[in-house]
Amino acid sequence: MIGKSRSHVANTLRLLKLPESVKQYLNDGAMTAGHARALIAAPDPAALAKRIVEEGLTVRSAETLAQATISEPHGRAKTAKPDKDADTRALEKRLSDVLGFSVEIRHKPNGSGEVRLHYASLEQLDDIVRRLEV
Repeated sequence: MIGKSRSHVANTLRLLKLPESVKQYLNDGAMTAGHARALIAAPDPAALAKRIVEEGLTVRSAETLAQATISEPHGRAKTAKPDKDADTRALEKRLSDVLGFSVEIRHKPNGSGEVRLHYASLEQLDDIVRRLEV
């Protein structure tokens, strides 16, 4: 009846639950509705909104930040996972140099893991398949 989908109307109505300071950022154009939707379930949406605006975060970054505060008690963000060890990084680089593709190695606690090859086009995927078939 109003020319908008049910989900659009529902998402817009959910934005009304946000604190006035966050709504003001929306009205001023300092953040988008996508940024604001990420804050709806956050424990302190006003503080997160201020950080998003000050740092100029993307919507995806805002979603990640909000999710981290939801997952952690008392609204504190989780600490980042430790970086990969030097041996793993060196092996990734070595494989990348040999294959000509970005390589990612992930270790799991049980001793297993994954090797991921990243390609940018179907031609590169064909090249990977051709090399593995040898």
